[in-house]
Amino acid sequence: MNRIGSKLKKLRHDLGLTQKEMAADVISVSFYSKVERGFHDIGAEELIQILEKHGVSFQEFFSETENGNSNDNKINYLRNQLVKAANEDNDDEIVNITDQLMQIEPQTSLTESLILQAKVISNTHNDDSLKKLTRAEKKEIKQVLFQKDIDDNGYLRIVLLSNIMELYTIDEATFLVKSIIRRYQNVSNIEKKVLVALSVLVINYIDLCIQDNKSSLCIEPLNFLKQLPNTIELAFTKMLGKYYEDVINDNQEEADQIKKVLINSGYEVTVDRLIK
Repeated sequence: MNRIGSKLKKLRHDLGLTQKEMAADVISVSFYSKVERGFHDIGAEELIQILEKHGVSFQEFFSETENGNSNDNKINYLRNQLVKAANEDNDDEIVNITDQLMQIEPQTSLTESLILQAKVISNTHNDDSLKKLTRAEKKEIKQVLFQKDIDDNGYLRIVLLSNIMELYTIDEATFLVKSIIRRYQNVSNIEKKVLVALSVLVINYIDLCIQDNKSSLCIEPLNFLKQLPNTIELAFTKMLGKYYEDVINDNQEEADQIKKVLINSGYEVTVDRLIK
């Protein structure tokens, strides 16, 4: 077995994945299996794509020692899965991720923080959950946003803020969202996943503003959303942005057409949750 094949196998075991999941549609499962067993070499481009799919950098993969900490890989993987589940409003998967995080030994400040973040996201996805939170719980949740591992990970901070937006007053939310938007003015240098997270953040903020009858605050975030590239990944949020712009400008006929398209495309639940 060659070195890359053995390291891929170890990483796969650390992440708790099958060979099919590890191959991630980058290469065929049969080819991947032969790479693990040392019968085939894998190209650098395909290797990088596989690692990126699982939140592992090329440098981390090769710098890991033979006795490296498998918990680091598992935690990194679960962190990325948590972000994905949060963006998809997949509460069942969030619960599953929380359970896996709680099983990691020893528990560290990072795992404890991720567990709290997962619970925060799960507990704030709908109005009923928000109403059940006490003032102390709301305060604790809001403080999570400023923990060190969140501050060091801009992407995670954006995702978390998107999910707990309604816990903030309109003034607090405006300050936080404007700070983030101004940090990411150069959209040409932003990773694809961060672009998606930013677009979701903007839409959630605009929705909050409209609910609070503060549509004048939507101008800057709407202009920022328009500046983001017109990619398929951003199609849904861009359509929502156009919907809200039509609502603000009292173009109700156009707004209704967009809403109809979104509902017919299978986004009825999400549209009902966002559009009041």
